[in-house]
Amino acid sequence: MRFAPGTKFNPANKILSVKTLILLVTALTGSILAVWLLGSTTVEMEGIEFKAGLSPGRSGITELHFPPFGMVEAKTHHGPVKLVISLEQIRSDTFKSHVDNPPDQKKLLERLRTSARAKITAFALHQVLVAGLGAFLLLLLLWRPGLVKTLLYSAISVLILVAVLAGVFRSYDTSAFHEPEYTGVISMAPAAVKFASDSLTDFQQIRSQTRQIVSNLGMLFSSADSLMVMANPEEQGEVVKVLLVSDLHSNPVGIELCRSLAARFKVDFLINSGDLTDMGSKLETNATQQLTAIGVPQLFVAGNHDSPETIAFINSLPDSQILNGQTITLKGLKIIGFADPLSSGSAVTYENAEQEKKASLQQMDSIKEAIKVQGRPDILVVHDYKLGRKLTPLANLVVSGHNHRIQIEEGSESEGVFANPGTTGASGLRGLYSESGISYSAAIAYIIPGNGLLAVDIIKYSPATQQFSLERKLLNAKPGAQ
Repeated sequence: MRFAPGTKFNPANKILSVKTLILLVTALTGSILAVWLLGSTTVEMEGIEFKAGLSPGRSGITELHFPPFGMVEAKTHHGPVKLVISLEQIRSDTFKSHVDNPPDQKKLLERLRTSARAKITAFALHQVLVAGLGAFLLLLLLWRPGLVKTLLYSAISVLILVAVLAGVFRSYDTSAFHEPEYTGVISMAPAAVKFASDSLTDFQQIRSQTRQIVSNLGMLFSSADSLMVMANPEEQGEVVKVLLVSDLHSNPVGIELCRSLAARFKVDFLINSGDLTDMGSKLETNATQQLTAIGVPQLFVAGNHDSPETIAFINSLPDSQILNGQTITLKGLKIIGFADPLSSGSAVTYENAEQEKKASLQQMDSIKEAIKVQGRPDILVVHDYKLGRKLTPLANLVVSGHNHRIQIEEGSESEGVFANPGTTGASGLRGLYSESGISYSAAIAYIIPGNGLLAVDIIKYSPATQQFSLERKLLNAKPGAQ
């Protein structure tokens, strides 16, 4: 190596340059690691919570994660930075309020714009602070160059990060999501609009199939002349036929199934053990107006997915009644029911298991006290199947729901029959075109007042495959309520 005349090679300068470079690289590494590992923040906008973060990545990618459905990504900006945004939570109370009372679109967009600007500014400041702290700590941990140099190199690394972020925000193009890439189940999203359009056409066909198949169901036993008289409870004197349904979850096909079963089997009345809706919103309850076409008296117990709005709607229907602690007599049968405690508010689950256990114990005590005062009923209705099972000594027939599993269980001599009709709405609108084999289910109880329960028909129906089953379970009748 040659030097200019009068210039001497000084090894100390080279060492100083290398040390400067090492300190700068260390500071940048600390900033990058801190932003990557600790820079994520939770952002809430109009009841929707996101987690946003930055990481080193291929040029200009934004990833939108929608667990458990998958991810959408697009090339939105310049720079070796990947922006990752994940959906964390949708607050049911805010979402429900928007469904019940849709906000003005212009005002909502303006609120979102204002909120977005504030959130982006806060997010950027958070990244700067985290980057500075990361650089500062890593420099002290590895080299301990002194406070002044530590602050200096930390500030330089932060300035470099700010320059990169400024380039990202200046070049950011939201229109890139017009042509995104999909990963996971969400990759079916482009076909969703076509599917929804086709579904509206297919829906009328499914309703028609429901009517036809249910019409055939009633002939299975009524035409079986060779059956014993006991196996044909319709002919047992003053038998009362009660249609048991539960967990419709706003599914219109489930309501059509109720109407068809009530008409074909000529039931005397219907008991609904809860969860007429998914969120208890006014929009959902208004969509269940078909209940008025069932044509028989309806008794209803509110479930955890129902709400005061749902209860008010049922009360407004002709020939319908809410059961919540009072005994009524219908067709010679004493019936009492109790609403799920969660139906008094907007929450559909308890905060923890301890809270759920406490609420269940309190409701059990209330039920026992009410029956002690009002007398043993023929039929007791609650929504929660776990509570229902514990109450079988208190009534000849205990009807519940909640877990979407049809169950008919006959207890000991001192216990009544436990009946869970499953999900008459096939778990709700999500079951309307489900390919997972979720069946619509219901039950019909045959009761002679004063003589007890004779039999229960278990009905399962899959409109997707047009398959149905009907099983008759004969029971040892127990004396009715006194």
